[in-house]
Amino acid sequence: MSRVRLVPIFVVAIFVLSILFGGWQAYQHFNLLNPLKRNLQQVAGVQTVNISTGSPDLVQIQLGPFDKLKNGDLQQTYHAISTQIENRLGTNVSLQISDNHEGPLTQVFESSFVFYIQEGIAKQNYTQMVSQVAELAKKDGIDARLTMDSQDIYIQLAKGNSYLYRVIPYGNRQGGAST
Repeated sequence: MSRVRLVPIFVVAIFVLSILFGGWQAYQHFNLLNPLKRNLQQVAGVQTVNISTGSPDLVQIQLGPFDKLKNGDLQQTYHAISTQIENRLGTNVSLQISDNHEGPLTQVFESSFVFYIQEGIAKQNYTQMVSQVAELAKKDGIDARLTMDSQDIYIQLAKGNSYLYRVIPYGNRQGGAST
């Protein structure tokens, strides 16, 4: 009768599992994440990219000022970014857009603009929302651009060297990148 030695079997199992795990990590890093990071850095306006894997995956993107964005438009830049992400990582991804928004610009957005935007979404009165945001921006000396598609409202605000970007969902989201 032969005796099964548990220690060598356990050591071999741990070794095989570590090689498989290491191989998966190398594949994910070199074939998924690095090419995605390079592609995202080529999108106009993108300054830095940070990708964290998990459930869900997290992609953090630092955008530059208006004139660096694709055609100066947050909506076009956001679509270019989210398309790249969906093609590589699928739809279970959280996308966070960073900007250079300094305190006063954020304060003005949160204390004034957000109310007009939320009211416009709730009442589905988008033309009034756009005109109210434009009027408030002009009064405060802020350059503003507000665009929308079937799912999101894209807000760009700039004053001096500070700029703020927000993507606010208002439609029924059916997967895809989000902020």
